[in-house]
Amino acid sequence: MYKTKLNEAVKAFEEEMEQLKLDLYSLKRRAFVPKQDIPFGTVLTQEMFEIIEIKLDIPQRELLDESDIGKINTVFLPSGIPVFKMSVADEKLENDLREQEFNMFLIQTNQNKGDFIDVRILFPNGENYIVLSKKQIKDIMLEDNTVRLWLNESEILNISSAIIDAYIHPGTKIYVAKYIMPELQEAAIPFYAANEDVLDLMRKDPNIVDKASDALARELRAALERNLNSITEENISKVTTWVSEEISKNKEIIQSHELDKTGKEDAISETSDGEDAGLFN
Repeated sequence: MYKTKLNEAVKAFEEEMEQLKLDLYSLKRRAFVPKQDIPFGTVLTQEMFEIIEIKLDIPQRELLDESDIGKINTVFLPSGIPVFKMSVADEKLENDLREQEFNMFLIQTNQNKGDFIDVRILFPNGENYIVLSKKQIKDIMLEDNTVRLWLNESEILNISSAIIDAYIHPGTKIYVAKYIMPELQEAAIPFYAANEDVLDLMRKDPNIVDKASDALARELRAALERNLNSITEENISKVTTWVSEEISKNKEIIQSHELDKTGKEDAISETSDGEDAGLFN
């Protein structure tokens, strides 16, 4: 009787273990995991991911796979976390989309690659217009005040017109405004209209955009030089003196700590010598 019950218990245990193995096997998933954080709005490539096997109680069809490569992520993708299909969307590239480089915008000091921005134009009379809306910075060189954007033909025409507007109206600035949470914020509606006179000028002189771009870039650099030159020799001397004083103070503090440490070590050594002498006596 006991043996029969024992056999039944063993059999039930083995069946339960077999079921657990089957359950575990059924949870095995193939997941795409980002090697590094992927900013919102990035075109996904195979090289961005590591493919791993993981246990997940989620259908395989809901996880990212090879068919999603080339799509764009609609949310920020942290490294090390499996990506779901609902986190990406089809984003067909327009045939007239081109990468454009600009070095005449006023860009923010905390600007980063991957940021979403509006490009705006500010006229001397205070009128402020959005020229380009919610464009992602594809590349940035802060030291050169240069950004790269992907623009279609209509956007290229608009920004070209704005550059010439800024060139022929002294005091006009083209600057960028960064989106705080691009995943949640809708794109603003551009309401800058290309000036007819500017369009005529572009038709008459195909090189006018390059001339205007160069002039604005030079103006930005000149403004920086003026700001640097406005620092008087007296102020430079004050800064130099302050830095020297801070360095001297730091040296004194370090030397003081070293002397204290040496004194403590000497005191410990003397105490130890005294104890040793007492033992021998």
